[in-house]
Amino acid sequence: MLHALRVYFRLSMALARAQMQYRFNFIVQIISMVITYGGQFLILRWLTLRFPRVAGWDLQGMILLYALAIAAWGVAVSLFFHFHRFEEEVRQGTFDRVLVRPVHPFVTALAGSSPVGGAGQLVFAAGAITWAVGVSGLTVTPLKLLYLVATGLGGGLIFGGALVMCGALAFFTRRSITFYWTLVFPARQLVHYPINIYHQTLQAILTVGVPFAFVNYYPAHALLDQAGRLPLPVLAWATPLVGVLFFYLAYLFWITGLRRYSGAGS
Repeated sequence: MLHALRVYFRLSMALARAQMQYRFNFIVQIISMVITYGGQFLILRWLTLRFPRVAGWDLQGMILLYALAIAAWGVAVSLFFHFHRFEEEVRQGTFDRVLVRPVHPFVTALAGSSPVGGAGQLVFAAGAITWAVGVSGLTVTPLKLLYLVATGLGGGLIFGGALVMCGALAFFTRRSITFYWTLVFPARQLVHYPINIYHQTLQAILTVGVPFAFVNYYPAHALLDQAGRLPLPVLAWATPLVGVLFFYLAYLFWITGLRRYSGAGS
């Protein structure tokens, strides 16, 4: 285990150093991400000017939801985004080289994502969360701050689990990126807004099927001291556990695909 972690750290840091060789490009990427998400922030602002409350959520609450989702996505991009294009390695046969290396293939696949890849998302999320908390007048306690960090990591594992599952599909179908664009990406966009604006069936899917609602909707209730509004208040504190469990299931699915894999030429 320790050997695998050391290998992952060295490989991922090497990728980060390679990316940082082009510092201007890296800074431009961060700025472009902040501008992109800032534009969506303005859309939310315009929406709340027309409708001061959307399904019980004011502007500050909706910005918090949005920022939590972007923070979790930043974690997922930094750690797991390589999996969304994993089909290329399977189809081209380059993944076969990984199988003969003295380290677990999953560790090598993980190291394909740059640890600074989600920097733009994390910068924007930090600013948006700070703004939302400041404007709403919330009292930030050590427990809330700790849970905010745990939510970002747990949400990152949830998004990361979805990316790992996308990558695992390449073992079975040789094609997986279509699954990302047709299911994962739209579902991720849905949770930028409160899920209680959607039909109950969709709410159930985003809670149980693909638990993206735990990325922001449920933990936001805890951070806003509104856990009592939920049918099960404990859901507001469940994001870290859900993240670990969902990612573990995704890992098991990836391992199952790996065992069925017989080479690019099969």
